[in-house]
Amino acid sequence: MNQKNKSISSEQKWIPDGFHFLGPEESKNRRILLQTFSELFEREGYSEISLPSFDYSNSFRSHLDHGVESLLVAKDWDGNELSPGVDLTLQVVKGMAARSHWEENQNVFYFARKIRDHKKRNASRREILQIGVESLGKSDTNQIVSQIQILKKLWMLSVPKVPFTIVFGHSSFFRTVLEILGWNEEQTKVLRQFLYTKNVQELISLAARENTKESHMQMIQLLLRPIPVVEIAKFKESLHQILEPGEWEKLKGDLESITNFFTEWGKGADGVPSIWDPSLVRDLSYYTGFMFQGYVAGDPEPVFAGGVYNELYESFTGIGKDACGFALHLDSIEELINKVK
Repeated sequence: MNQKNKSISSEQKWIPDGFHFLGPEESKNRRILLQTFSELFEREGYSEISLPSFDYSNSFRSHLDHGVESLLVAKDWDGNELSPGVDLTLQVVKGMAARSHWEENQNVFYFARKIRDHKKRNASRREILQIGVESLGKSDTNQIVSQIQILKKLWMLSVPKVPFTIVFGHSSFFRTVLEILGWNEEQTKVLRQFLYTKNVQELISLAARENTKESHMQMIQLLLRPIPVVEIAKFKESLHQILEPGEWEKLKGDLESITNFFTEWGKGADGVPSIWDPSLVRDLSYYTGFMFQGYVAGDPEPVFAGGVYNELYESFTGIGKDACGFALHLDSIEELINKVK
């Protein structure tokens, strides 16, 4: 066994699956990359914040979807469960809400480690370094577009030769669809999974078993097809023809918001490839409006994600404050950099 293979084998023995030791050269490259990103964020008017490594689990359970029980947890001296930064947006909002009386910049960025469940990979949990940008107080179309423009600049600084596509969804729209279907919690959970994986056969079979009426079957089939932005109006008209008047009234407001967004998006998107996926589902329950995920060819996992969460700040302070943000994993960026070298 040569020296290189011996060191790799030795590292694999003592480092848990999904975790990594960065040597001097890797650490240097990471530091340079982080410094480049910091300078970009500061030029765009964002200030850096630092997040704790652990937090109490109860707040995550009250704000995230089901499944949090699987998280790696420990206990403090008082017996309270601690979670290792399972959701960093939640950490940011909680931290800034606790300082609501401070006159500080509400546009912030951070670099923080977190433990991420990787259900689709061999490693059940993986340590990653997450880069996040959050705006507290704004979540209108202009703010979302400006954040995506920052994302594009960040991308051009790190992996300019790798194109990405943004997939948009809308949390409120999806919740209204579930309300129209009238399925129970267990049925909804299965529906979300089939929509996310685009499992057409199983989805149609499920709907048939639940005696779903024909118009709702047609609606589900419409949700399965990612839609080019230029066809949003056609998608809207198709739903109008399928649904009953009362059901259409429930969806009309969200659809108008979506149409208006993409009208503005066309003016400021600056050539970013994008599609509308009405079935886009995020694991987090606090999103209230637009959500987006970024993909590169050959990788089924999103390389970045973000969205609008207008009610999260109020849940900690009682003070209403709109908000939006995005996050990406530095590990994914570094892997792409190494691929194109």
